Amino acid sequence: MSEVKPALFIAISGIRGSGRTRVYEELESLLPARFGGDQTFAFFKDPFGRLPHPLLWEPAVAAPDPATSLFDCWKVLNEFTVKQLRPALAAHDVVVVDGYGLNALLYATACISCNRMDADASHMHHKIVEGRVLAQGIHPPLYFVTQADPGLMTRYLKGLKSGLTEEQCHAFLNKETRIITEYFNGTGQKGTLLSHELSIGDMAKIVSNEIEMHIEERRKLAA
Repeated sequence: MSEVKPALFIAISGIRGSGRTRVYEELESLLPARFGGDQTFAFFKDPFGRLPHPLLWEPAVAAPDPATSLFDCWKVLNEFTVKQLRPALAAHDVVVVDGYGLNALLYATACISCNRMDADASHMHHKIVEGRVLAQGIHPPLYFVTQADPGLMTRYLKGLKSGLTEEQCHAFLNKETRIITEYFNGTGQKGTLLSHELSIGDMAKIVSNEIEMHIEERRKLAA
């Protein structure tokens, strides 16, 4: 299958509740205003938006091996990639998505204080990326990952599910943070971490500046 060109593919990722969607929404207005009619943009809301927060999964849903959960997530992601993402990449200059492959893995491995086969799920995920994304001529996105503020996220998680202790919240955050870090180690995928100390506006500006840099690089190559 031919390679999809020349769109720049951006994914805003991170743990749900870390400000990821707020950054995406900021970019929806910032990017068209900054670049005017010079670039065309396509924006896609969270493909997994209809899934509950992993901590709200029913025990029967959370119980399967993470590889099983990963297949459920990829069912959603594959439909989105084939029917919406690929056409948009062929028709626009820049495509921005609120969550993509990394979020599928975060959902699949989400668990508090339990020992699950995360490494196997991660290996399988990257193999699926090869078979269902790269094989369609789509390069993996440039990831911008919102980092969670431990204090704010603990309050957020405890508000989602009654009975959670601070220790459980910290265990969940530590695990998800590890999954994010390992996602970019030796996989060829590229990610920029957005510190929780930054404002949403400043995070969006970092993304916008990076997009501008890539646009300029493409112009030089095309000249």
